[in-house]
Amino acid sequence: MESFSVMMAVCLLAGLSVCPTRIEGNQTQINESTHEDKLVENDAIQNLNQGLETTDSPTHSSCEPPIYTVLKDLGALQERLAATVKALEETNKKLEDSERKLSALNSTVTKLSTVEGSPRVAFSAALPVDGTIGPVNVFYPLVYRHVYSNIGGHYSPETGYFTAPVKGVYYFTFTSFCWGASTKGCGGTLYKNANRIVSWYDYPSSHPSSQSNSAVLQLEVGDHVNVRLWHNMRISDNVNKYSSFSGFLLFPM
Repeated sequence: MESFSVMMAVCLLAGLSVCPTRIEGNQTQINESTHEDKLVENDAIQNLNQGLETTDSPTHSSCEPPIYTVLKDLGALQERLAATVKALEETNKKLEDSERKLSALNSTVTKLSTVEGSPRVAFSAALPVDGTIGPVNVFYPLVYRHVYSNIGGHYSPETGYFTAPVKGVYYFTFTSFCWGASTKGCGGTLYKNANRIVSWYDYPSSHPSSQSNSAVLQLEVGDHVNVRLWHNMRISDNVNKYSSFSGFLLFPM
């Protein structure tokens, strides 16, 4: 019994967790302290878990970044996306402007091509007289024999008629001059075939007078245009060529 007490003391001093509880004869039976073993085992498991958590923590943090970092990255992506969309819109505007300019250029080229392919028609002539024509008792066709230009040759200085070579829109103008000191007035009309178009008139005066008129006409091939003096009217001119008749093709149709 004394030896058992000594062994217990040694066991306690050594800090052993397993100590003998009873000595019978030459054998010593040692009972394990179940409660202390469980405490030790629990402590060991807890320490192991803490070590694993400490080891896994950095890996977990690197795999799953904090939410504020994700939101920051998303904000940056949105800014870049907005900048890209704006750049695309500006590019589309430039493309639209380029398309409009190209369309206008094509239209201009088409018009120029049409003009280049159309006949050149123009004339201008003046009365050849140095004096006065009229008065006469009929509608007298005026013949402007002093020709300045007759491109295409469609004005006749023998008859005073212009004949349309192509269907199209034409411009015509004429001027007139009358000396004063006469009892007869001055007047006449621009004719398209047998139709009156525009006229001029000046009542009798003691002073010289000058009149003019013009018109834009759509003509068919073969239509005639000329200027006719009214009956009992007169028209004058001299070397200054006050009285003239001109016309040209604006565009074919």
